[in-house]
Amino acid sequence: MRKLYALLAATLLLGSANNASAQTVDFGGTTLNNDIVGFTDLYTLSFTAHNYGTARSMGMGNAFTALGADMVSASLNPAGIGMYVDSDVSFSLMMQFTKSPTTNSDPYYNNVPRSQQEFSDHTERFGMSSAGGVFTAYRGTGALTNFNVGFVYNRIADFNHNSLNASIGNHASQSMANLFCTLSNVDGLQTDSNGRMDFGNDPYYWGAVLAYKNGVTNKDEQGWFIDRIDPSAEIDQYSSVETRGSIGEYAITMGFNFVDKFYFGASLGIQSVNYKRNTYYGENYVYLNDQYPSGDFMPYQLDYMNYMQRTRISGTGINLKLGATYRPVDFLRIGIAYHTPTYYSLSLRYDAEMWSRTYSAGSNPDGYDLGPNGYMYDNVYSGVWEDTGSYGWGFRSPSRLLTGVAVTIAKRVILSADYERSWYQGIRLKKSPINGLEYPVVEDLFKGSNTVRVGAEGMVMPWLALRAGYIWSGSTLRNEYKDVILTHPIAKQQSYITAGLGIKFTRSVYLDLAYQYNTTKYTPYKTFYAIDSVDAANDIESRLYTTRTKRHIAVLTLGFRF
Repeated sequence: MRKLYALLAATLLLGSANNASAQTVDFGGTTLNNDIVGFTDLYTLSFTAHNYGTARSMGMGNAFTALGADMVSASLNPAGIGMYVDSDVSFSLMMQFTKSPTTNSDPYYNNVPRSQQEFSDHTERFGMSSAGGVFTAYRGTGALTNFNVGFVYNRIADFNHNSLNASIGNHASQSMANLFCTLSNVDGLQTDSNGRMDFGNDPYYWGAVLAYKNGVTNKDEQGWFIDRIDPSAEIDQYSSVETRGSIGEYAITMGFNFVDKFYFGASLGIQSVNYKRNTYYGENYVYLNDQYPSGDFMPYQLDYMNYMQRTRISGTGINLKLGATYRPVDFLRIGIAYHTPTYYSLSLRYDAEMWSRTYSAGSNPDGYDLGPNGYMYDNVYSGVWEDTGSYGWGFRSPSRLLTGVAVTIAKRVILSADYERSWYQGIRLKKSPINGLEYPVVEDLFKGSNTVRVGAEGMVMPWLALRAGYIWSGSTLRNEYKDVILTHPIAKQQSYITAGLGIKFTRSVYLDLAYQYNTTKYTPYKTFYAIDSVDAANDIESRLYTTRTKRHIAVLTLGFRF
């Protein structure tokens, strides 16, 4: 198990979880700290704009806090469940196309080996955005007009995107191999008489251990050093982060209708978390005029090094939603809802592997069998190292308050607007399997977030409705930290433009279509860094990158009323 970590305020701002013995050096970047549920993971699992649902709700920007009578009501304002007049069953399928361009990156495919060219910043995903049924359990003529119950699934977050970056022609001193040496020296990693490393089977050190086993680093009585990368080498660095998965919420919901004026509802939300992150990093070593130095000077030179990590986070969460809607006159609805924090129980699985190739020319001190051209390539592969321990994590997401108003004009046009306040400063790690890993109070970094949703629907024909909407979700970072460098980039602002249409085939059968265009801005990030607070000359770091995700989402809903 990992040694004691202290996440002090300054360390948190750099997104690093450092060993307590490493007081002067902060380590971080997308290639590090993948073996724990980090703070940025907690934030990512908490961030949602409630943009998914049925095609009708998505076409209207999900501005349904006051409007109601839709499956999405179970995850927004359950009072809307009480507005159903008939029982309703529907399912919604979606197709999503995502592109995540990265700034300050060199062209990724220049000089990239063919074996690495499967990486792309495009993704295409097919899935379900909503499904379920709402059923009338009671209909009367007294004060209680309707009582409805529902069982609904809504997707509330999606993690499917790829990001790439490349940096060509870097100095050898900025190799990630230097970071592994620094980490090993700072934390005092040792080798025994058989060349085995003493790292306590801690996955935090696997990168450093694999680097040693792949010939990227070496050790003598003076410490850790590099002996297979010539100082004259230029280094081409490539990285990709591929994330997959989603959060789906299964809601058991009920809604009450009192005299068609007062609506109350409650939902018990059970969330299913499935988050996968594949982090690839590679270095190619390019020597002057494509010629390797004399073998008498350096008998072996690294040709390339590739490092792959896979993180899997899964689990469940539970929350409660309470809501009310008031309709003082037929054309006006006013809604309010409160979402308790979601309490999550998560598990993590992690594995890593590294492969490299060493080139030998001229001398052959170890007596390797040479090829027909007199040169030798030695390919090294670590195999997959898998962390299979039982790691249970618990955390609390933010609470949320939603308000909304909806207006009907001439019984043909609906205008709806929502405001949501989410308190991200309330994120808390509630349970950690790593002794001593405690996250500091986060109020200094995060603040309450504002989300605005607006939507419109017009009945152009008795059987045809046209819809449009917009969603904007503001930054959750305090202004002084809006460009903070975290271990992994996090979404800090989102916007959605939506459109859709609805077709009534019969009184009982309907079909809805919707389209969303989403842009998401992320915090800046580095592939890796080792920042020495005492001597900046010892700093090792990649370029600073920024990524923006662009999504095209198409949704189809088929529903039946009875």
